[in-house]
Amino acid sequence: MGMTIVLIGGGIDLSVGAIAALSAGVVAWLIATVGLPLWLALIAGICVGLGLGILNGLIIAVMRIPDFVTTLAMLALIRGVLFVWTQGVPLINYSSKPYMMLGGLTRLPFSLTVPEFITAAILIVGILIMKDSRVARHLKATGENPDIARLSGVDVKSIKIGTYAISGLLAGIAGVLMAGRLGTVQPNMASGIEVQALAAAIIGGAALTGGKGSLVGAALGALVLVVIQNVINLSGIPPVFETFVIGMVILVVIIMERASAIFAVRARTA
Repeated sequence: MGMTIVLIGGGIDLSVGAIAALSAGVVAWLIATVGLPLWLALIAGICVGLGLGILNGLIIAVMRIPDFVTTLAMLALIRGVLFVWTQGVPLINYSSKPYMMLGGLTRLPFSLTVPEFITAAILIVGILIMKDSRVARHLKATGENPDIARLSGVDVKSIKIGTYAISGLLAGIAGVLMAGRLGTVQPNMASGIEVQALAAAIIGGAALTGGKGSLVGAALGALVLVVIQNVINLSGIPPVFETFVIGMVILVVIIMERASAIFAVRARTA
C-alpha cells in the first residue's frame, strides 16, 4: 500500500525493505539491550521508519534528486548501517509472548491475526482518505504532471514528502511485525521485499508513470502475488524461481500497460 501511494505520486521507493529491517533492528535492540518496554520499543521502531521516509522525501523534493537514484542509494546506505551496527550477527533474545502475538504467531477470534487486523485497519483508513478527497486529487495530479500541478496551486513538495513519509511509516510497521513473527532480526532481513511490494502495486493497477492506482488494487495485487508464490511452492518448483516469476509478472504487466497506452493514442489520432 505504501508503494502504491508513492507510485500514484509519480515516484518509486526502493528502500522499503531496508527501512523495514532497520526498524525491526531498533526494536530488537531496544528490548534486548536497553530493556525498554515492548510498546515503547515498537513506537521507536516505527518512528525510525517514518523518519527515514521523510528523509527520502526531503532529498527528492528539496534537492530534486530523482526518486530512483535517491531510494536506491538509501537502500544501500540503510542496509549498510544495519550490517555495520550488528557486525553481521543476528539480533536475538528480544522475543516474548505478546510480541509473538503481534507478529501473528497467535490466532485471535475468527482465526485472524494481529497483522491481518492492522492491515485491514490501514486499508480502510487509506480508502476513506483517498476517496474523493483534496489530498487524493493533489496526489494524482502530482503523479500525472508535477509541473502542471504546481501551476494549478498544488504543493508538490509537500505531496512528495508526504508520500515517502507514509511509505516509510508503513515499512516501519511491516518491519516491527516481521521481527515479532521471526523472533530474530537478520542483517539481510526483508531483502528483496521492495520488488514484491512493487509487483503487488503494479498487479493491482498502479502505473510506473504515476497518477494511477488504488489501495484496494494494492491489496488484491498482494493476494495475487501470495497465490502465485504458494502455487510455486505446492508445485514443487524450487523457491529460487519465485524471483524469476515475480520479475516476469512485472515485465508483462508493464509491457501490457505500455501497449495499451500506445493503442489508445493511435485510436485517438485515427
